[in-house]
Amino acid sequence: MNEIDPAVATHQHTSRATRMRNASLPPSTARLVDRSLSHSWRQPTHQIDAPDVNTTARSVPVNIVAAAEQPDANPCDICCDAMPAHVIGDLTPPENAWLVTHTDTCGHCASVLHRYEKVDAMLDRLQGFLDPIPAPPPFIIPTATKSPTTSTRSRVAARAVRRTAHFGMMESPVGPLRIAVSDVGVAEISYTTSESEDEFRKRVLARGFDLVPADSSTGDIGPVTQQLTEYFGGQRKRFDLPIDFGGLTPFTRSVLDATANVAFGELKTYGDIAAQIGSPGASRAVGNALGRNPIPVIVPCHRIVMSDMTIGGYTGGIAIKERLLSIEGVRPRDLGLT
Repeated sequence: MNEIDPAVATHQHTSRATRMRNASLPPSTARLVDRSLSHSWRQPTHQIDAPDVNTTARSVPVNIVAAAEQPDANPCDICCDAMPAHVIGDLTPPENAWLVTHTDTCGHCASVLHRYEKVDAMLDRLQGFLDPIPAPPPFIIPTATKSPTTSTRSRVAARAVRRTAHFGMMESPVGPLRIAVSDVGVAEISYTTSESEDEFRKRVLARGFDLVPADSSTGDIGPVTQQLTEYFGGQRKRFDLPIDFGGLTPFTRSVLDATANVAFGELKTYGDIAAQIGSPGASRAVGNALGRNPIPVIVPCHRIVMSDMTIGGYTGGIAIKERLLSIEGVRPRDLGLT
């Protein structure tokens, strides 16, 4: 393993936190960033070898796999110390594999890792605070007062118009699902096991939709529930439904469009999707976008895994991702789970 200067590793990990502290963030957010990114992960208390007597004692970069094998090592301490490096991509593949394997068997460490991943996603969203704000254009006093034109009024009215989405529920092998369908197509599918109804309604509202109860007599969500039932029953491999990506950013739309084309039973990595949309260095941004996929199952983000073919995260939880992949014949050993 190539050695990494501890100062460099610490800087790579803390530079985003430092920039966040310099930004005008809410105090609660700043405290969360400080608390969650305060580890110096390359300087654990465990020493692998005694220092060479011919050299001056110094802090040596540690291979966490070797460190965890020491008789006096606490694997949980090593795992938690390395989590910041894991989420920002500073660990080697063997170290990542060891950390993921450990969290699969340790509920406490899995919970801590989940919090780090949430903080990492939050930092990506807050990155916009750091971008310089362009200077406003110079103010020019109009030569005459003019009433708004028809086209101006039309644009203002268009921005004020909200859309309706019909909302209903269905039972499934992975728990009850919330479904919202607009006049364009399927707009939302939500796992009730991972999102409350209040959270769901706020998220849909933020996308510009007003929810109204689905009318069973008109079959607002009937085609969606029918095709989902066929999929869960192993009778459907491809969904034939229109999709509504309204209210999403262009980047998120491109990620979801590429993901929608991943075939039944096929696995792609976050890097594959990033390359496909023309952003080969945006694997983590792709993962964040898929973590907020508003139409899971139909837009099959469960078929997207880590670069080392481990299962990765999922908006509804790892257990649901494993269940969906098992429906499609993906074996546990294909994902490094055996």
